Amino acid sequence: MDYITRRAVPSPYNSEHAMLCCAKINLYLKIVGKRADGYHDIQTLFLPLHDLSDEVCVAPSDTPGLAMRCSQPSLPTNQANLCVKAAELFCKQAGIEPSLAISLEKRIPISAGLGGGSSDAAAVLLELRRQLAPATPDAVLQKLACRLGADVPFFLDPQPAVAEGIGERLRGISVRTPLGIILANPGFPVPASWAYSHWRQVAAPPAPPIDELIAALQGDDWRAVAALCGNDLEHAVLDKFPVLGIIAAKMAGLGCAGVHVSGSGPTLYGLCEPTAAPAIRDALQEAFPGFLSAYACHYQPAG
Repeated sequence: MDYITRRAVPSPYNSEHAMLCCAKINLYLKIVGKRADGYHDIQTLFLPLHDLSDEVCVAPSDTPGLAMRCSQPSLPTNQANLCVKAAELFCKQAGIEPSLAISLEKRIPISAGLGGGSSDAAAVLLELRRQLAPATPDAVLQKLACRLGADVPFFLDPQPAVAEGIGERLRGISVRTPLGIILANPGFPVPASWAYSHWRQVAAPPAPPIDELIAALQGDDWRAVAALCGNDLEHAVLDKFPVLGIIAAKMAGLGCAGVHVSGSGPTLYGLCEPTAAPAIRDALQEAFPGFLSAYACHYQPAG
């Protein structure tokens, strides 16, 4: 696999370039079972959302070590941050003593089921390979990504994909359906560890087989896609946080279909007619002022 090069944009921090780090949603997430190492085997379908992105800048520094700054004050800038962990892991593997400054402009909601931290970490790995060790094989980068988190391997090359195992076994798929996507983030975090430890506590019907969703994504009917989405993790999250059900009902009333929790939540997504997405976003934001952040995204097939 040849990992894609992230698009460079002007950095808000300095004259270097920042890398765009996109969000994702899980159109499908099935828990297969729990492993001996504490992780869960899953089957999921990732869809990248390039409309919503963080920016990460990795630049050489005159000061030995790793320094990080972030636009979001609530995020740590030490080893508790995945960007710092990614840099330390890469430099150790490459036998390099780092002298680096990492800057993060945060736009993706935190602990929201959208993969922001994982996307940022993957960008750091890719950028450090480009700057410091271009000969590093993709397989090595993949192993480092797996050590950082289950979603990080996907973000090394964020294209539509089915993931299995803990998320590290990826198979790219084609998506031919233009999709409008509304995101609704309620402003509070849900740790993935909580969602995975409670998913069995609320009984729910099984989702249709993932192959049916993959087939629907080859057509042009977004409603057919919406009818086949699902998430085993969402039932416990919706039970714990009833406000999400209220928001989901409003999204459906505004024209969304297939409203589900993305990943471990709490962000909700709903599919809609692409041209209707901005108006739905605005109406949703107006309906829940003060705490909800609504986003209008699109997936437009290439070509």
